[in-house]
Amino acid sequence: MFLVLAKSGYVEPYVGGSAANYYLPTAASIVSTGAIGDADTLARRTKISPGYPIFLALTEWIGGRWYLFVLVAAQMALDCGVAILLFLLGSWETSVGAGWLAGVLWLVFPPAVVISTWVASETLATALLTLSIVMLIRSLSRQRAVALSFATGISLGITTLVRATTQLLPVVLLVLSAVDPRQRRRLTYLLIFAGMCLMIAPWTLRNLYVVREPIIIQTGYGPLFLMGSRSEYFTIDGVQRDYLNLQQRAEEAGLVRPTDGRVTSEDRWIFRLGVREYRLRLKEEPLSFVPFLLHKFARLWYGTETGATGKQITLGICSILTAPIGLYQIWRWRKDRPQLSLIAGFFCVYFMALLMVNLPALRYMLPVFPLLIFAASHQYLKIASRRMATAD
Repeated sequence: MFLVLAKSGYVEPYVGGSAANYYLPTAASIVSTGAIGDADTLARRTKISPGYPIFLALTEWIGGRWYLFVLVAAQMALDCGVAILLFLLGSWETSVGAGWLAGVLWLVFPPAVVISTWVASETLATALLTLSIVMLIRSLSRQRAVALSFATGISLGITTLVRATTQLLPVVLLVLSAVDPRQRRRLTYLLIFAGMCLMIAPWTLRNLYVVREPIIIQTGYGPLFLMGSRSEYFTIDGVQRDYLNLQQRAEEAGLVRPTDGRVTSEDRWIFRLGVREYRLRLKEEPLSFVPFLLHKFARLWYGTETGATGKQITLGICSILTAPIGLYQIWRWRKDRPQLSLIAGFFCVYFMALLMVNLPALRYMLPVFPLLIFAASHQYLKIASRRMATAD
C-alpha cells in the first residue's frame, strides 16, 4: 500500500536531520568508496552507530535511485519478521492464540508502522532486539543451549552496532553472572557477554586506531543527557532556544568549552552541562525532583523531540492500550513463567531506566513494545474469554 501511494505521489520516505546529516552521507560513502568516510568526516560520523548506514548502503546498492523505497519495503518486511517472532514465542512459551494476536497487533501498531517509513534505525534495531530476546528466552528454557546463548550474544552485539542503547548490557550481564545463584543462568550470561564483546570489540579497536578516540560504539550521548536534564529542554526547540544562555552561564561558572576539536571532548562537555543542571536543581529546588521524574516517566510513553501535541496524544493513546496491561501481565508471569517474566521485565526496566537518565521519548522505547504487545495480548484474550463465558 505504501509503495502504491508513493508511486502516486501521495507519500514518500521521511528523511529527518540525522538521516540527512549522518546516515545517508555515510551510506553513500560506503557504496562509492567502500569505507565509512575519509579522514575529514570520520570524527563527525562517530556520532552514529555503523550498523544502520551499512544496512542503508545495502538497500542503495540493490535499489539504485529507488533505494529509499526499497528501504521502506525492507523495514516493513522486518516488522513482519517481528510479528512472526511474536507468534513463535507464543507457540513455544505461552499460547498460539496469543502469539497470533500479538503479531497482528504489532503489524497495525501505529508508531511502528509510521517509523518504518522513516530513514531511521528504530525498525532494524527493534527487529534485532526482538530476535535476541526470543533467542535468550529459548536458551534459558532449554537444558542444553550453549550455542544458542552464544548466538544470542552475537545478535545483541549486532543490535548494539545498529543502535547503541544496548551497549551497557555487557556490564549488566557481568553483574548478573556474579550474583545469580543458578550456575546454568550464570553460564548463559557469560556466553552472551562473550558474544557481544566479540561483535563490538573490533569496532571499538577500529575507532581507537583510525579516529584516535576511545569510542566504544558512538558519541553523541551528551546532547540527549542535556535534553533530559530539564523539562524545558525535552524538545529540540526548547534546548536550542536556551542553549546560548546555558553555555554562557556554564562558562561563567568555570565550565569552559573545550577547543581541541575532538568529538569526545565536545560530547563530555555537553554531558557536564546536563550534570550541572541536575546539581543546580538539587541545590536550589530539591523537592522538584519528584514531579520532574514523574514527568520524565510519563514522557516515556508519549514524548517526541518536536513536542507536537497531536502526535503526542496519538502516541499516548497507543501506549495506554498496550503498556500498562503488558507490564501487568509480565508481573503476573513471575509465578508460572518466571523465565519469561525475568527476561521481559529486565529489558523493559533497562530501557526505562536508561531513558529516565537521558531524554524520555517513545521512539527510544519502541524496541521493547513488541514485548509489551505480546504480554498485553494474553490479557486481552483473557478478558475476551471471560466476557464470552459471562455472555453464555
